[in-house]
Amino acid sequence: MSLDLPTHIHDFFQSSQIPLTLSDPQLPDDPLILANQSFYRMTGYGPDEVLGANCRFMQGKDTSAVTREAIKKNLTAGQDAKALLRNYRKSGESFDNFLYIFTIFDEKDQPVFRIGSQFEVPEIGRTNAFASHAEQLYEALDTINKNRDDARKLLIDTGDLVTASVKQLLMARLENLRSS
Repeated sequence: MSLDLPTHIHDFFQSSQIPLTLSDPQLPDDPLILANQSFYRMTGYGPDEVLGANCRFMQGKDTSAVTREAIKKNLTAGQDAKALLRNYRKSGESFDNFLYIFTIFDEKDQPVFRIGSQFEVPEIGRTNAFASHAEQLYEALDTINKNRDDARKLLIDTGDLVTASVKQLLMARLENLRSS
């Protein structure tokens, strides 16, 4: 799948140790258009199985219908979604996935992209795991914004995906995640 995303967005996704996905809510069924190696390692799926598909392919018999509906409701309302969701690897093995999805809107408040952050949460030590994940995501987002600033200094057009207002929004959302 060919994307016209800025290079530093691809670099951010590929260098992140946090499993990340990017979907396009403007396309039917909000398919994934980018995923990183951390996501592929966690799930066992490859790019040919992931790109172009909605993330629901990881759901199975023990995935909560109530949780799925809450995620759908939040996204339909233009809100972030976060949930602990039972997912399944390609091998069929289940795992608990702390899923955090936020939407990036354009200047007309239309959804442009959705970034999904996934994190496998073991039964023991969930609170520490959530805090660690939030900190890693915060650091990764800080890196992408530094790359954006560096690119601007070099007069490289980085597009509208990552702007100062998005950075502020992401930081506020991450603070909310930490306090939850």
